[in-house]
Amino acid sequence: MHVLYAMIFLLAGAQEDISTLAADPTFYYSTLEFIETPLSPIRGSVALSKEEAMQRNHYRLTYDSKQRLQSIAFYNGPTPREPNHTANHFMLAHRMEFRYTTDEESIRFYNTAQKACSVLGKCAVMQYQLDDLGRRSALYFLDERGNRITNSWKIYQYHWSYQDDGSVIEDRFDQNEENVRIRPSFEFYRLRLTFDYLGHIALMQNIDQEGNLVENSTGAAQDRIRTNAQGHLLSWTVLDKTGAPEKGNGPDVAMGLQSINEYGYEVGLENQDEKGQAIFNKYGICKSQTAYDQFGNLAERWFYDENGEATVHQQAGYHHLKIEWDATGNRRTRLAYFAVDGQASIHRTRGFHSVSYEYDQLGRMIKLSYHTTEGHLVNRKDNGRAYTLFDYDANDQRMARHFDQEGARK
Repeated sequence: MHVLYAMIFLLAGAQEDISTLAADPTFYYSTLEFIETPLSPIRGSVALSKEEAMQRNHYRLTYDSKQRLQSIAFYNGPTPREPNHTANHFMLAHRMEFRYTTDEESIRFYNTAQKACSVLGKCAVMQYQLDDLGRRSALYFLDERGNRITNSWKIYQYHWSYQDDGSVIEDRFDQNEENVRIRPSFEFYRLRLTFDYLGHIALMQNIDQEGNLVENSTGAAQDRIRTNAQGHLLSWTVLDKTGAPEKGNGPDVAMGLQSINEYGYEVGLENQDEKGQAIFNKYGICKSQTAYDQFGNLAERWFYDENGEATVHQQAGYHHLKIEWDATGNRRTRLAYFAVDGQASIHRTRGFHSVSYEYDQLGRMIKLSYHTTEGHLVNRKDNGRAYTLFDYDANDQRMARHFDQEGARK
């Protein structure tokens, strides 16, 4: 029975104590719970006082008189910002607004200029259909004119069916009603989802139409997910259809372990094989450590080998990433790469040492440029760009123009 109660709890989206809603309708959180499907409600994690929130990055959640999520937005103190590393897969804009009818729920998106915007390609509205019990049963994507579209993940619609054992079957279809993978880099198609007693995702299984487990091209058929009580991802384990650990899916590891700080931010990561031994993943990372500034901005990251010794990111060729921010914590000013010995290094595949960022009086980024270890402008290896200039339209949507170091358009 605990699984059934978990689903009721999850769909209600009411983990927060909202008994004081009338007195203070806004709730502040440092991060969001981990979710793998748009079936799951967005919920805040690690509550902050308003005073603390006004000094750092945070999410603001408001609820209506029926205790339904009304809006969620990301800020640094009083300043609107786009979501950063603390966002989950479905926090897709600075602000998201929720509207409800008897049989529908919709989400609209807004940028930091408080203008309506599109996400996942040309999606202006995510439109849920609700069943006769008020549960999410389908999801469509609408453009700004209200036409149904396919999003940038190649998904035209979701469909959910609720099983007697408390699990949920999730199907994703394109316009030809063919099943689509969960995300472009995640080769699971038809899913059976199981949630724990707090409503957090616990198991994702790749299944056929009869409900049998199916291994994808990497040998993976299941992802077992472990979260803490606050909804932070602590580990994932890739399994084959027999339930044995299997290196597979995107990172090509059997297990990933994350360490979380008091704000819910990842401060440590380790990749492991089927026997629990540390290994490098497909992207060139074995172990990493991450540090943040006082606002909660990512400031530094280091990479280590199987024995915990300092090493380089195997694809990118650097050991230490450093990001600098302005005094307000709202604007990134510089990003640079360094070797194990602390010397400036060049990103192996991108071909530059550092990136500089410039802003206008409204705080909008107007230029970014790439530099050598000596500070000279340099063309990127991957796309030939040396700098990019940004312009903004009436809705504050950003448009980019790219140039090489000679000033030619790229």
